[in-house]
Amino acid sequence: MSSALPRSAIQRIARAVVMAEVGRLRERGQPGLPADIWPDAMPIGDDGLGLDSLEQLGALGALAEMFGLDDHLLGPEPPRVVGGWVGWIMARHDPGDGELTVMTSGSTGQPRPCVHAIADLLTEARFLATQLGGRRRVVALVPGHHLYGIIWTALLPTVLNVPVVARTLGAPLDLASGDLVVAVPDQWRAIARLVRSFPEDVVGCSSAGPLDATLATDLLAAGLSRLLDVYGSSETGGIAVRDLPDDAYNLLPRWRLAPAGEDDWQLYDARGRSYSLPDHVERIGERRLRPIRRRDGAVKVGGETVWPARVVDTLRQIDGVADVAVRQHDNGRLKAFIVPDGTREPTELSAAIENICDVRLSPAERPRSVRFGAALPRNMMGKLEDWA
Repeated sequence: MSSALPRSAIQRIARAVVMAEVGRLRERGQPGLPADIWPDAMPIGDDGLGLDSLEQLGALGALAEMFGLDDHLLGPEPPRVVGGWVGWIMARHDPGDGELTVMTSGSTGQPRPCVHAIADLLTEARFLATQLGGRRRVVALVPGHHLYGIIWTALLPTVLNVPVVARTLGAPLDLASGDLVVAVPDQWRAIARLVRSFPEDVVGCSSAGPLDATLATDLLAAGLSRLLDVYGSSETGGIAVRDLPDDAYNLLPRWRLAPAGEDDWQLYDARGRSYSLPDHVERIGERRLRPIRRRDGAVKVGGETVWPARVVDTLRQIDGVADVAVRQHDNGRLKAFIVPDGTREPTELSAAIENICDVRLSPAERPRSVRFGAALPRNMMGKLEDWA
């Protein structure tokens, strides 16, 4: 069975990589690139994607990092059309021994690379395909350059031999029987409010954060025939899958659990390599687990990993702030409780906080609810407690 990266998967992943890189380079992250499929003959510069010379270099660098490329595979001239990018990638990946590198955030919030053998990712996609019979189309609400999107919206469709259609919430989803909808929890929360009923035989998939049982029940009651939740990380790929509203996950065939000290577990793959789990977990039998809490104190906001402690450190550095607490709100966004030190007027302090949040925090890190008080809320034992 081939371990080469399929051309259709390369096209989708490469497009997402370029979209992300151009969005990073342009003001406010707006790439302004065509939303539909990019034909191989589409020019990269004028009369096509419209990338200037610096953006074209940025795209080449981002593609090289993702697909493990170097310049000796390039032609005598830089690629001028989209097919030049695809050909560059295929020249490296046709032998079937390639790797993909995705970026994640470590405990300090600094991006770091996670390298995956394409053979492992394809094996995961092939197993998932055996669990998803009858799919006629993949409806993608997630980009194709993060690991969840790579496996579920680029590799899985090629294994299932079904087309991929990209959708954006806020426009009609136009779902049909046989669809597999790939989204993250925040998107599923929006879908539950926007979609009154689903067509028959529509399956949903969620990842990049827990999806609560109440939301799952609402979606299933609206006619979703099945809702899968994938537990994994950028370091490992998919680890386990559950059918909601079940609260325990079934390990994917690649993995087994082994003890890692008292009341702790780690992953081993078929080659005997060990990996840390992103959470402390409860083991249930040989092949099931239930996550209990993150090891690093991080939370997921809109599919992104966010460290409330980093937000606390940022807000504490503002003149006029004596103390800060940050937690995740029930709506999935962060909220902050701030104790002023009395040296600034409330309106001045609020403006300073808003400015620092805009400049130093990512959209996912910015608290969407800020409450002020004379002291942080604590219980009778002196431990920090939640606030409304």
